[in-house]
Amino acid sequence: MPSAYCRKLTEASTAEIFMAATYDPANLRKIDSKKLAALNEGENGAHFPLAKERRIRTLNIGLALLTKPRARTYGFNYAKWNKMMLAATSVDYGKLAKVGRALKERLSAARHFTVTGPGGTDLSFDISGRKWYLSDGVVDQEDIQNEDLDDQLPAGSLVAAPLEDSADGRVAFNAGTPIMGRLSKGLQLSFEHGRVVSLKGNASTAGVKKMFESGTGDKDRIGYFGIGFNPRAETGYTVNNVAYGAVSIGIGGNEFIGGKNKPGFFILDTVVGATVTADGKTILQKGKLVSA
Repeated sequence: MPSAYCRKLTEASTAEIFMAATYDPANLRKIDSKKLAALNEGENGAHFPLAKERRIRTLNIGLALLTKPRARTYGFNYAKWNKMMLAATSVDYGKLAKVGRALKERLSAARHFTVTGPGGTDLSFDISGRKWYLSDGVVDQEDIQNEDLDDQLPAGSLVAAPLEDSADGRVAFNAGTPIMGRLSKGLQLSFEHGRVVSLKGNASTAGVKKMFESGTGDKDRIGYFGIGFNPRAETGYTVNNVAYGAVSIGIGGNEFIGGKNKPGFFILDTVVGATVTADGKTILQKGKLVSA
C-alpha cells in the first residue's frame, strides 16, 4: 500500500528535490521480487497522480547516487564515475536547452520511428499525437503548463510515450544499466503490436526477468522512447538516458509521460550506437545527431 509519509509529503509540497538513494545497492539483491513489485506499486500510488494533479515540480539529483559501495557493487571506477558526473552536471545549461529545443521541434510532428543498431536491434513504433518531454535542467512556467513537471541533474534528454500497441521488432540493450544491485547488460526484448513477446538475456539480467514476472500493471507494453544529448554524460554508469546519442527504450507504466500504461512495473534500458529515423528522415546516425 502507498506510504502514508510519502502521500502526506505530496499533499503538502509544491516542489520536491530527491536526493535519496540506497547507500549500498548490493542489499537490494536480497529482496524478493514480489516485494519489490509491491514497493514500486506503493511508491507510485503515494506520489502519482496526485503530484500531476497538483502540478508539483520534481528534480532528481544524480550526484546523490555517488557512493563507493555503489561503485563497488556495479563494478564502476569510482574516480572516473565521480569525474563524469560532476562534468555532466556542470554543463552549460543554456546551450543544452538550445540543443534540446531544436530536437523537440524536429520531432514534434513526426509519427513513425525506427531504431536500428548493434546486436540486431530493429524496432519500429508510432508516436502520433503524443507530447514530447524535454529534460534541460529547469522546470519553468511553460513546462508546468505542458505538464512537463519532472527533471534531473545531470539533464539532457527528450522523451515521449509511443502508442502502446505500435511497437514491432527487437531491441538489444548494450549500455550496461545498474538495476537493483546488478549491472544488467545484454537484455533483449522482442515486440509484437506493442507487447513484449520475448525477454531474453544472461546471468546479469536474471534479476530483471524476475522483476518482470512479478510486476503488475501494463508491464509488457512499450512505454518509453528517449534520446540523450548531454555531451559530458557517459553510458555504463547511472545516467545512460541523458548521454549524448544514447537511445533508451522502456516498458511498463508510463502515465508520467502522457501514456496509457497502468503503473506497477517500469524498466528502462539503453542502446549505444543506434540509428534513429523519424518519418523516414535520419535523426541519429550510429549515435551521432544528424543536422536538420
